[in-house]
Amino acid sequence: MNMWLTLTIMVVVGAFIGGLTNLIAIKMLFRPFNTLYIGKFKVPFTPGLIPKRRHQLAVQLGETVTKHLLTAEGVQTKINDSGFRSEMTALVQGEVKRFLQSDITIQELLKKDFGVEDVHSRIQTTTETWLANRMKKMLEESDSKEMKDVLPERFVAAGEEKLPEVVDWLLNRGVLYLESTEGRKALASGIDAFLMDKGMLVNMVSMFFGNVSIAEKVQPELMKFLKHENTRETLLKLLQQEYRGFMEKRMGEAVALLNMPDMPDIMAGLAKEITERLPIQEYLNTPLSTLAETFENWLIDELTPKAVAAGLDLFAARLDVLLEKMHLAKIVEEQVEAFSLERLEEIIISIAKSELKMITWLGALLGGIIGLFQAILVLFL
Repeated sequence: MNMWLTLTIMVVVGAFIGGLTNLIAIKMLFRPFNTLYIGKFKVPFTPGLIPKRRHQLAVQLGETVTKHLLTAEGVQTKINDSGFRSEMTALVQGEVKRFLQSDITIQELLKKDFGVEDVHSRIQTTTETWLANRMKKMLEESDSKEMKDVLPERFVAAGEEKLPEVVDWLLNRGVLYLESTEGRKALASGIDAFLMDKGMLVNMVSMFFGNVSIAEKVQPELMKFLKHENTRETLLKLLQQEYRGFMEKRMGEAVALLNMPDMPDIMAGLAKEITERLPIQEYLNTPLSTLAETFENWLIDELTPKAVAAGLDLFAARLDVLLEKMHLAKIVEEQVEAFSLERLEEIIISIAKSELKMITWLGALLGGIIGLFQAILVLFL
């Protein structure tokens, strides 16, 4: 009876010691979290293994992540995967479509998301300044060029094509003016003023025409002259020569010929006039869904896939530099060191709960076996 009692007691004690030892060893991985002291003397094995080696663990974990887990090659492989690219393209297309179909206006968008106030005034001022500077620069660059090389070719050709119409308009206006009362008076006054300076010539002409006004004789002849085809052709050739000569002048000479020394002010005024006529406020108050009606399909179906592909290619090409600049190892290290030990213990135990229990029971089993061998050894001795 004593023999079986001895065996039982030693097996139970051995199992208890083995299980307790493993349980304490598991607990000592984390606890205590801080160093304990008895008076001035440090308690051995405090803090626990993980709290004590927390910094080394953080550094090693950071290096492991950057060198073996989150590598540039691994991320590049994922980026270049066709499935991933398709998913990203679909995601961006969905976001772009949602954005373009929103009822928010450009003015509201700039104010809400970018904090830009007085959008209309800023756009108008910026546009006016840019346009004035661009026109000034264009004028300076064109100063030594011929007018026909500065102006659009279609504009130069259209101007010359309009010359026959200009000639016809001038001649018709001249005929209408001579037929009018004002024109006849102006013609009579001009002839009288001319003859008054000629002395005896006035009396001779007056005797020749009798009581008939000289202007009445000259007016029909002038009208015939203006209506004659030769007059039209001569005037047209003259205007064509002058027009072509003007177009062959250098820009600087043409501006000087037009006697416009305040050309910069004219350019600035023109830029202001153009800017004020632009429907800036109308577009700013128009919903995005309305503005995007004409180009939504093109933007989503054509531009977005190309933009996503180009962005991913650029990201993959510069990924090694980006990861280096991000200092991922340092980020992981800082995150591990800032992580709560209590939370870390809870996570590890919840993940390996069954395995840790098995370790504890394995210790108890080995302790019981050792206790059994000790009991048999004691009985035989």
